[in-house]
Amino acid sequence: MSADQKTLDVYDKYVSDYKKLISKELKDANLDIFMKMIEGEGKVLDLGCGTGTASLELLKNGFAPFPVDASLEMVKVAEVLLGNKPRQISFDEIDEHEFYDAIWANFSLLHIKKNKFGDILKRLFFALKERGILFFSLKRGIGESRDKLGRFYSYYEKDEVEKFLEKANFRTKKYVEGRSIGLAGDEESWMGFFCEKIRQ
Repeated sequence: MSADQKTLDVYDKYVSDYKKLISKELKDANLDIFMKMIEGEGKVLDLGCGTGTASLELLKNGFAPFPVDASLEMVKVAEVLLGNKPRQISFDEIDEHEFYDAIWANFSLLHIKKNKFGDILKRLFFALKERGILFFSLKRGIGESRDKLGRFYSYYEKDEVEKFLEKANFRTKKYVEGRSIGLAGDEESWMGFFCEKIRQ
């Protein structure tokens, strides 16, 4: 597993705090938009599933979620919520080919180093069926750094992300942005991309 170990250690340590933070959030409007873009009973990779709340919502709405996370403690919590055990794998271990109808990567791909981001997008491209949907969200900013808890982050601006998407053969269908308070307690700007796989 190639995930950043310091980041995983933080999520393992603060899993209870993360669970409380997620439980306080209102219904995820981006997840609602995402679900409307894919067909019912579709297979959805929940990439960086955390405590499993998105997978549970997908289940309730008739989809078939496949939750994965690199954090062992997150996997344990998600297993209790979902009744089945998510796979404990990192982003570069996604190796399916034209299997998923959609991929939900909510605030997870931002833990990838920038020089690996394009490679991961290509993996997700091949994992999706033709015209498959990818949603991912990132924090806005410049460069790479760790937050005060020790988690690694890559920060992006919209035009930078669009270049990665174009190279990986994704087309942006919808773009959203906002601000929210994360686990570290800081309010930060973020952006979300709803993308469609296009032919190479």
